Amino acid sequence: MKIINVERLSPNHDTGLNSEQFALRKKAGLVNVTKKKYSKSVLSIFIDNIFTFFNMLGLLVVISLLYAGAGLFDYVFVVVYIANITIGIVQELRAKYYIDKLSIISNKSTKVIRDGVIIEVSAKNIVLDDVILLSMGSQIPTDCILLSGEIEVNESLLTGESEPVKKQAGDVLYCGSFVTGGNCYAKADKVGEDNYVEILSKKAKKYKKPHSELMNSLRYIIKVITFIIIPMALLYVIKSFFITKLDLPTSILTTSAVIIGMIPSGMFLLTSLALAVGTIKLAKNNTLVQDLYSLEMLARVDTICFDKTGTITDGRMQIQDVIVIDPDSTYSIDDVMSSMLGVLNDNNQTAIALHDKFGDKKTFESLASIPFNSMRKLSAVTFKDMGTFSFGAPEFILSEEEFQKIEGELNVYLAKGNRVLLVAHSNKPIIKDELPDNFKPLAFIIIVDNIREDAYDTVKWFKENDVAIKVISGDNPITVAEVSKRVGILNADKYVSLDKMTDEEVYKCANEYTVFGRVSPEQKAILIKAIKDAGHITAMTGDGVNDILALKESDCAITVASGSEATRNIAHLVLMDNNFNSMPKVVYEGRRVINNVQSSSSLYLMKTLFVIMFAFITLFLSPAYPFTLRQMNILELLIIGFPSFILSLQPNDARVNGDFINNVFKKSLASSLLMLISVMLIMLMKKLVGTNEIITEEVYSTIEILALSFAGLISLYRICSPFNALRAWLFLAVLSAMFVLTVIIIANGLSFLGMCILTPFPIFWPYIILLLCIIFLDIPLSQQLIKLCDAISLPEKLFKKKEK
Repeated sequence: MKIINVERLSPNHDTGLNSEQFALRKKAGLVNVTKKKYSKSVLSIFIDNIFTFFNMLGLLVVISLLYAGAGLFDYVFVVVYIANITIGIVQELRAKYYIDKLSIISNKSTKVIRDGVIIEVSAKNIVLDDVILLSMGSQIPTDCILLSGEIEVNESLLTGESEPVKKQAGDVLYCGSFVTGGNCYAKADKVGEDNYVEILSKKAKKYKKPHSELMNSLRYIIKVITFIIIPMALLYVIKSFFITKLDLPTSILTTSAVIIGMIPSGMFLLTSLALAVGTIKLAKNNTLVQDLYSLEMLARVDTICFDKTGTITDGRMQIQDVIVIDPDSTYSIDDVMSSMLGVLNDNNQTAIALHDKFGDKKTFESLASIPFNSMRKLSAVTFKDMGTFSFGAPEFILSEEEFQKIEGELNVYLAKGNRVLLVAHSNKPIIKDELPDNFKPLAFIIIVDNIREDAYDTVKWFKENDVAIKVISGDNPITVAEVSKRVGILNADKYVSLDKMTDEEVYKCANEYTVFGRVSPEQKAILIKAIKDAGHITAMTGDGVNDILALKESDCAITVASGSEATRNIAHLVLMDNNFNSMPKVVYEGRRVINNVQSSSSLYLMKTLFVIMFAFITLFLSPAYPFTLRQMNILELLIIGFPSFILSLQPNDARVNGDFINNVFKKSLASSLLMLISVMLIMLMKKLVGTNEIITEEVYSTIEILALSFAGLISLYRICSPFNALRAWLFLAVLSAMFVLTVIIIANGLSFLGMCILTPFPIFWPYIILLLCIIFLDIPLSQQLIKLCDAISLPEKLFKKKEK
């Protein structure tokens, strides 16, 4: 970035840049904008989605069919391919739109001072040398120099170190860091591409599809089919031309039917559609899904970790009472608190409640201060000729001996579910940010947390739907446990304080307790990791900067729109109405989508497995593959396509168990074996009876496709069970359509979808009886095949990658 034509300024933090200086910098292009784009180009998105192996294979089939003079019904599969390509392109264009907007800077607005007035601007409208006002919870929008004030920042996104770093006048504030305590004025020292964070932004903007079992399973299926389909297609071409000596059009139609039949393109389309519909439904319920596959994570969640504030309580606090502990003290609690608040300028919910009660008169002159942060859990100010005053968590301020003197009285208030702050005094000053060690208690400040009205129903839903709840909070565990009991959380009496615990101790107790108090940000992340290591799929909710590490560690991170910029930046889902009562709807939608996709996908994979097995058998035992593309349309559209789409929209709140590919494989294998046996019985009949002028190859082919479709119908029956009104009507509709179609084909001797039966019905009746016998045989046989296949599982190492 060129800055040689613009003089660097050192504006006063009270006035900032004037309008002329701002205009000059904007004209020179010295704004906080990055022009480079690291996402895929529109052209590459189209190329990547169109020129895939399966799409090119499908195109080759289309060209071959055109050459062979295939009929219109032979091209039905093209519709599915086009739909798949379209959805893929639209999704990636949408991702590109958000990725191009993505920056590690997520601030919607930043406070800057221009012409002596505080205004809010977007991060991209900050110019070089702008004066920026930063406070707790803010994300630093550009590399700055701190002008005045003191803050603590979390630079974990830059350095990987989560320990807060105190910054004073003259220190560098790096773009992308989060303010975890205090307030300050800072000058924009670098903007746009000159920021150090742009090195990280470049990596962050590279589009990478999320890790998910569903997506990995689909990729695994593609790899396996690719491995099979190429040699199978080559073998059929060799057989057609050099062994059976079929003419070119017939060879093309036969090989095309094998190739297209092996590709479960409808399953990919169904998955994309179901996830897209789920995302749209959640959007209507004010839930932003930042990652499409987050729906799958939610579907598998069996443990959800709540941060008390903002989840069970709404974050609003009210001072209920001030209890004086030392009546002989010469200090006025009101004056002390008012002066401290005037110095500290904290803007968290506790500080707001304290301001409402005490104001900020600055009665006393301050010499040094330590702002609040989530690790220290206290604030402190040294006043001239008065010593040091501190307020915060009692056990963090007092020595063990002093704390024991007040512990009994303290627990009385905590047991009522109140938060309790201690005001204490020491006659020694703060030296080099170190607190004195001889604090004496002055007063308790009793604070009431406001429980969210929707918290009760939310907790109830999770209990009824087999999701365990754990509460992780920085507050006193007695208070948190009492609040948790009020909203109905099971085992809320199992609580523990993590204060002074080692990482190993925290890890060991994670699965033994329900309520965790005095938890540091690092300990939250350790708890989540321990719960995950115990085999649980874990979601974490939170809205503050102290939740960042735990949210990043969880399988699914959930925050609210009013949460800090930091949490919104990393969360998978954002509840736009700031209402955690939306959580049941979100988890339900995830379960509905994944369960229905898993159930419906078995229909598509059923057809793929059948074609693979049947093609292999006919390659060696039959002169030719008997089915054409148009004949398979009965199975593809009537038995699989239409029902699977309807079923994917059904209600389903069962927790997802097992892995996707094994669940689908077991169901599909039983169905494909049933279809294979049904068709092989017809082929056996043909072998025994043979063909003639009346009972031709086309007759057998027609009966085989009908037997195949009715076997698929039995699988559809199993998937629809247990029946509700919609599933009952769906199955009856498909059954009726199959019956009507069979009557039309057989009784009327019509040419329908390429199935030519010219034999009068009386001559054909033995084959009708055979078809009926096979159908009735399929019913008990399917039950035995299900039992057999339930015992089969694919080794996880084949399709699961180890997490790094």
